[in-house]
Amino acid sequence: MGLFTGFKKARLEKKFIKNEWVIIQSIPFTQFEQLIVEHVDDGWEIEDDYLRLQADTPLWQCILKKGTSILTCVWSSKVQGQVYGPERVLNDLAKTLNLEAANTIDKVWF
Repeated sequence: MGLFTGFKKARLEKKFIKNEWVIIQSIPFTQFEQLIVEHVDDGWEIEDDYLRLQADTPLWQCILKKGTSILTCVWSSKVQGQVYGPERVLNDLAKTLNLEAANTIDKVWF
């Protein structure tokens, strides 16, 4: 990991602690795509212009908002899906996906 990447990782992990965020990592493509669709169906809004996501997309990101909650969803063909945001929201999602929510980043996408 390069110096700049290490710095960005450390800075983002500090935000996790400060804002009580967690990250769900290595979400397979189908589950990642489905979780975005389900959140939008549940009233979450996509903040940016939606660009179609495909499994071989090198890097893709969207922000989902609902009330005061914000989820950042990132897809990288190298590390698969990543979602980070409030712990209170993502712990339930992690259980649904049978994945773990953590406050450290194992695989960097930036």
